[in-house]
Amino acid sequence: MSHQPGKIKRVSLRDVAAKAGIGVATASAVLNGSSSNTRVSDATRARILEVARELQYYPNAIGRTLAGHPTRTIGVIIGLRRATLAEANPFAFAVLEGIVAAASLEKYNILLFTESWKDASESLGPLRDGRIDGVIVIAASDNSDILTALGVSGLPAVSLSSTSGESGVPTIDIDNEAGTILATRHLLDLGHRRIAHLSGDENLSSAVIRRQTFLEVCASAGAPCDPDYLFPGTYEDASGYERTLRLLRLPHPPTAIFAASDALAIAALRAAHDSGVQVPNDLSVIGFNDERMDPMVHPPLTTIRQDLGEIGMKGVRTLVQMLRGGSASSEPHLLAPTLIVRKSTAPPPASR
Repeated sequence: MSHQPGKIKRVSLRDVAAKAGIGVATASAVLNGSSSNTRVSDATRARILEVARELQYYPNAIGRTLAGHPTRTIGVIIGLRRATLAEANPFAFAVLEGIVAAASLEKYNILLFTESWKDASESLGPLRDGRIDGVIVIAASDNSDILTALGVSGLPAVSLSSTSGESGVPTIDIDNEAGTILATRHLLDLGHRRIAHLSGDENLSSAVIRRQTFLEVCASAGAPCDPDYLFPGTYEDASGYERTLRLLRLPHPPTAIFAASDALAIAALRAAHDSGVQVPNDLSVIGFNDERMDPMVHPPLTTIRQDLGEIGMKGVRTLVQMLRGGSASSEPHLLAPTLIVRKSTAPPPASR
């Protein structure tokens, strides 16, 4: 026989009030924190709480929201083209881990919006329907109106890993310029002068800053980047793989590649392996992020570490501070990057 679950009657506030022998307004003042002039004695309060536990009464979240009470829920929306997580998007997953950890400490729940943002007229409504107290946006694209819309919506918001422009939305990010300087100078200090760059999506501020800073550092060192070493692309690993193959087929291929993310760098390692190019003997590769990666990645990747978990945690702390009536600076809060030297970089081959 198949099990047919029966319909369970939800315990109401009236049920609790009736069993406790008090009025609904008094029960609501104790259990829902409703604004009321009703004065409740300690003995009555204790009796109401005991009956609520006995009947397994839980306040109605929708009703509390309509009454103006906080939901203690933070919304999260991922601005990347694909909101997939885990292996498909280790960057977003690492940031989200930090968000969840900090939200748990602050006694908040998380509501992840999986539908991609389209524009304010179509996508702002679900964020303003009362389910969340505030929202965290991860990696908003530069050509999106999401931060501008949130800046004037009245809904507390924080932006992670993107620039907020004139929106006034507080931003937490890595210092992309400092990280790129560390990566590029590392390759230059090893003796490389023919350095290529695998950039990310052109509509993401991180990609734009890393590309421009890379070009400036190379030029100031007297080693301007060959235009043939700059193929536009995205942060997706397939893009990194194809661009690396093109670079290695050039008459004078680069001796080093600075990839704008670890995913692109790992794709470059695969392309080098498939092309019979040894890393780091023939080609040096450096990434950006220091994401968790497969221990089978060979050689271990030299990269720029940004604490993605801390970015997520800082975002929650900033938003909670706003929800408690505090203020947050509109100036970006930038975390310091660190160069992590492993086995994928070395001086260029003497023959070159």
